[in-house]
Amino acid sequence: MFWGRLLAAFLALFVLGWWVGTQSSANGAADPKRELFDHIGVVSYRESPSDSSARFVVELIAGRRAFRQYDVDARRFEAPVRGHEYRRSINGTRYEPLQVRGHVDRGFWLELPEAESQIFRPDQFEELYRSTVDYVKPVSIVSSILGTLSGYSVGFHLATWGHSLSNPNVQERLLESRDIARLVTHQAWRRVLLEPVLMDDGNDAARFAAARGTQRIYTNFYKLALADSDGFIPREAARLDSLGLKRESRAMLAFALAARRAASDTTDLASADFAAIEEWASLLDRDGSWAPNALPPAGEPRMRYLGTLAWYGLAPEAPAERRLWVGPRVLVRAGDTAGFIADDIPLTATGCPDSWRPWMHGEHGVLESNVWTAQWMGAREFAPVIGYGRAWIGHFHFRR
Repeated sequence: MFWGRLLAAFLALFVLGWWVGTQSSANGAADPKRELFDHIGVVSYRESPSDSSARFVVELIAGRRAFRQYDVDARRFEAPVRGHEYRRSINGTRYEPLQVRGHVDRGFWLELPEAESQIFRPDQFEELYRSTVDYVKPVSIVSSILGTLSGYSVGFHLATWGHSLSNPNVQERLLESRDIARLVTHQAWRRVLLEPVLMDDGNDAARFAAARGTQRIYTNFYKLALADSDGFIPREAARLDSLGLKRESRAMLAFALAARRAASDTTDLASADFAAIEEWASLLDRDGSWAPNALPPAGEPRMRYLGTLAWYGLAPEAPAERRLWVGPRVLVRAGDTAGFIADDIPLTATGCPDSWRPWMHGEHGVLESNVWTAQWMGAREFAPVIGYGRAWIGHFHFRR
């Protein structure tokens, strides 16, 4: 009797999963392109340590394995590298795909601990990194139990196989679609752009404060590069060049140019556009800002210069700062690193990963937040159920 009921439950869930998967495929919810953009990795490497510039390769991943790679400069898709490759492991940097765990739609003031204690209190740590984990944990548990042990997941995946990125035929169709190389390159550029603002879940308050200060300057400079209406960046780069800070000047101009090029979806990005991010971010990470090495003489010129930087949000962090504003943020995982990315860059069209756009830019509206959470918790097959449930509840209340 028990096994008969269990088999009946399995078959019923299989039929439900099949129906939901069929509906998702029919209305375009099972989008392999969005799934592709969710699982893009980037590799930066030099052919030899003496090379002055890096090459960039985009990895297209399905089922945790790369099924193709795209050479940014050669502009061609190639078979992925299997096994160990010495030059990439020694002279390279790998940007793992960003897996979104959830979203915190509110900010808060973070009180830094006293000097003798550089560790966050447990409640501060939870507020920073895990605000939505308890909210989404039930979805994760349910998806693990029902998705693994029931027929629902089997039915759903069978119904969506024709639109799944794990399907080799779907992979080939995607790679043959119009402008896919350009779309992949722009998505990969955004992945590299977000790396400097990825805050990991470390508990060192001093390191956190220093990183946030650098991230503020990086973020505000990026937004300025997209809309530098009064020409501050070329003037500042020329001033740095005149002071002998030629590397800083070149890096500033290159990053601003890369941001403007990426703002146009019709631009074919090159490795230089990726390398500009790495160079500019590494300079900021080294000193926190370019300003300490470029201050005018003490007095009115220095005051005017620091005032100009403050106007653009680019002034160096005050050393005695005890309170930091941490705004709305996306909780993410990159490989073994868990943390968050502030909303500031993803809220710009140029810096937002394509698969985040429907939620970051409100194309689906506020009511879709629960669906978003279900999708990003590894429960994509349950997101349509939540959407249908919300629609049914809304219709029921309207009828009443």
